[in-house]
Amino acid sequence: MSGSLQGRVALVTGASRGIGAAIAQRFACEGAVVAVAARSLDKAAQGLIPGTLRETVATIEAAGGRAAPYQVDLTSPESRADMINRVVADLGPVDVLVNNAASSIFAPFTDISEKRMRLITTINYFAPFDLCQRVIPAMKDRGSGWILNITSLSGDIPTTPPPDPIYHMQGTAYGSSKAALNRLSEGLASEFYADSIVANALAPVKAVLTEGVKATLTEDAIADTDILEPVEAMAEAALALCTGDRDGLNGGVYKSLTLLEQLGRPIRTLDGGTLLEV
Repeated sequence: MSGSLQGRVALVTGASRGIGAAIAQRFACEGAVVAVAARSLDKAAQGLIPGTLRETVATIEAAGGRAAPYQVDLTSPESRADMINRVVADLGPVDVLVNNAASSIFAPFTDISEKRMRLITTINYFAPFDLCQRVIPAMKDRGSGWILNITSLSGDIPTTPPPDPIYHMQGTAYGSSKAALNRLSEGLASEFYADSIVANALAPVKAVLTEGVKATLTEDAIADTDILEPVEAMAEAALALCTGDRDGLNGGVYKSLTLLEQLGRPIRTLDGGTLLEV
């Protein structure tokens, strides 16, 4: 461990499992005090993949890190405001914000109701927008801050005409929300450059091997590195994007494995102690 986040307060949404939990663990092992936020505090909501905030905190503490759980309904402005207030009261101002929580609804475009689209855009765009507005003033006061928005390849604007498989997976609604999130990330980096606030978006290159993905794949598919990347790759790339300065990695929409390759940065286990063989 390098202690690259020593003394920092990090807030990670969607941290009860998957990418969010992995990022929280990696950050905690680098010295951050991590506020982990999600709906599932003590038990997973009915119909959801297993994973709770208590479990994430227990894993972090077992590795010697510090974390605290914050139950939140990201569709509610009042709940979002209350969460930020509690984090600041308990841990201090947020130095690093990772907007990871997402509504991944995939359906034919003509089947997406207004209610569904409002849910998608609220979780994937308006909640990150709101949380950024709530933490940036204190970042400005301290003269530094890091914002990372977890995005998707489906948010990219295609450079060639269809057909391209990534744009034919019934993800038009989801992808458009992620495209807006990408633009938000780039805009924040520009607008708050003078305040040394770094803002980026990060997408996996392949499907990430999370609990949800494992539940849908065969053992042979899980072993196929051509279609999957380890969750540790996202955690390592997130760490790289949340420890640099404004003149480094800033204002970009980065891809996990591609970024790590460009940086010559190996993937480490979530405790930071061992290189991961991929």
